[in-house]
Amino acid sequence: MLIIKWLNKCKQKNKKKLSIEEKSKLFVQLLEARKKHFAAMRAQEERNKPQTKAQKRNTMSTYLKNMAGYKHNQLKNKSFDDIQKLFDKAIKRVNTFVDIDTELVEGSEVRAEGKVVHDKEEVAIDAIPLATKPPSIVDYKIYKEGKKTYY
Repeated sequence: MLIIKWLNKCKQKNKKKLSIEEKSKLFVQLLEARKKHFAAMRAQEERNKPQTKAQKRNTMSTYLKNMAGYKHNQLKNKSFDDIQKLFDKAIKRVNTFVDIDTELVEGSEVRAEGKVVHDKEEVAIDAIPLATKPPSIVDYKIYKEGKKTYY
């Protein structure tokens, strides 16, 4: 692919007869582009390579320590299969998690004879934020006790 692009570039510039220096510059650019291309391909292969068994065990152990509350001593003598079972159980618990708010909403509706009755009662509270209340001090004196000033 890169060679084809390079050849097309050479053909376009070949109409005006390239000098040896220009040809060498184009060839050096081709070599640099190939080097970058193959380095990127190697890096991509390295990223897509599956984890080894030891890497998987280490990742699962770290998750169990940080999220499931296991200690290092509880996991260090366990086999890969035992750790994988614990990890699968912890992941299943996360994936099947139901938020407490959804349970409250579902439990608050009682169906009786086609009617829906809510357990929640609406209460109106007449509250004034403290920041908007005017000061209620009518007559005050300033006096000092030591270094502090009081009203």
